[in-house]
Amino acid sequence: MSAFHLLPDDIVQDIRLQLHNIGEHSLIDMIGMMRKYGTGDRLTKIEVMNALTKAGVFLTLVQLTTLVRAFDVEGEGFLSLAAFTKAIKGEYSKRRLCMLKRVFQKIDKNGNGKIEYKEMIAKFNPHKHPSVKASLLSPEVVEDRMKVVFEGAQEKGYLTFEQFAEYYKNMSAAIPHNDELFCEIMCGVWSVNENEEKKFITQDDPRVQKMLEFIRSKVFQKSDSSTGNYVPRLNKTFKFFDTNMSGNICLKEWGDALDRLGVNADKNTSRLTFECFAKDGSIDYRRFSAALLKSQYPISLGLIS
Repeated sequence: MSAFHLLPDDIVQDIRLQLHNIGEHSLIDMIGMMRKYGTGDRLTKIEVMNALTKAGVFLTLVQLTTLVRAFDVEGEGFLSLAAFTKAIKGEYSKRRLCMLKRVFQKIDKNGNGKIEYKEMIAKFNPHKHPSVKASLLSPEVVEDRMKVVFEGAQEKGYLTFEQFAEYYKNMSAAIPHNDELFCEIMCGVWSVNENEEKKFITQDDPRVQKMLEFIRSKVFQKSDSSTGNYVPRLNKTFKFFDTNMSGNICLKEWGDALDRLGVNADKNTSRLTFECFAKDGSIDYRRFSAALLKSQYPISLGLIS
């Protein structure tokens, strides 16, 4: 085996491909086996080999040695399960992330940034899973696997988008380099259309105009009128709810900020206004604030699709 194939990233990818051949639930089963065979968060090379073999994943001794060294975060010869799990789950492609947002927004009918676990289960339709339609799996098996993917969510009772996306990495990792299949599964079981164009309202909509004027008036009321500079006040409010300090706010953070300002609009109007200016599910609030507090409309953010 050449040195190129011994790169940790290549070994991780090899594991993902083997998991894909086993099934969508395979990552959860493998991590479960590693917890069973290991001691806390640490596993020896032999423990890693036994756990992976039990889960149906097979590596050479050279691959195992390379893998343990790559995730030996303490330098004591043990693989860190936390570090390995993070690597094997990876990150979403832009297409997958957009698909997840579309599904979440469909379930989150009231737009509060949370979905009830029971409501999510009720929306899930295993009969439309590609493997069920092809008679490869039964609806019962698909539904059971879905519940395993979201194991732990039932106790809390609800999920934010971040939690929803994190749980779904358990399935996404077992479908490497195949966005088409991932999206086909998501569209089927959640009854969404990936290519359906979202109907955006425009800034000229009377509801949006009224909402924007309401926000401006509240900012004026809560700012120092002697300076005439209202942008910092609005930015400060948005920044307070920008938990990851990205300069962008999601729908929930938008709603929390408006509540803080005293903008008591109905949730539907608030959501419509947010969607009017959002790009990829969030608003660049600095640009929004600067444009909103200019004396003239329309607000030219260039964010409307």
